[in-house]
Amino acid sequence: MGLAHVHFEDNKLLISSLGQKNTLYLPVIDSHFRYVPEDKPAEPIPTVSLLSPHAKGRFIQVGLGMSTMKRIPSWLAIGEIAALGFVLLSIGLILVYAPFWIIGGLMKKRRRPLERSMRLYPLIAVISLIAIVAITIMSSDDLIYRLGNITAWSVSLFLATILFAAASAASVIAVWRAPKQQVRRYVRIYSMIVTTALVITTAYLAYWGVIGLRTWA
Repeated sequence: MGLAHVHFEDNKLLISSLGQKNTLYLPVIDSHFRYVPEDKPAEPIPTVSLLSPHAKGRFIQVGLGMSTMKRIPSWLAIGEIAALGFVLLSIGLILVYAPFWIIGGLMKKRRRPLERSMRLYPLIAVISLIAIVAITIMSSDDLIYRLGNITAWSVSLFLATILFAAASAASVIAVWRAPKQQVRRYVRIYSMIVTTALVITTAYLAYWGVIGLRTWA
């Protein structure tokens, strides 16, 4: 979500990202650039700096040092975009499919106990993921108090991250243990696709320390 494409045209620096396209920056001195809005005069001071390359890579400082971007290979950026698209489509697939099998489960003729866990755990994982986002958004009005201390908000966020990882792991086990002969082929394919997306998401969140996050610590 934080990827950006940085390039130059006629000595002008252009940055495109998810929320902006070809944002214009003009050179000031050396490797410093100032933002030029489309309908307003250019900002009086530079807000983008090209830092000197070193052993850890090439970096750009944006917003008076508020954030720093690191250059990554194009293949890695494309891979991240593809992974994000795959995860979002899989989450949508889980939410769209859930009402059908829940309603079908109420009918005795359509009940399939062996497939229940293969569909239930991904749904629990997605609900917990939505809860993580919802808790974070609702806590934004008083972020420091609600998440900086042991409150119902911070504890709920901690538990939601644990539940997401646990449900994702349970989904992997359910797919692995389900007998092929007794599970419909399309259900198995569906489960393998969404479980792969959940594993990718869990690994990503675990890498950034979100799983088991104690915001009050």
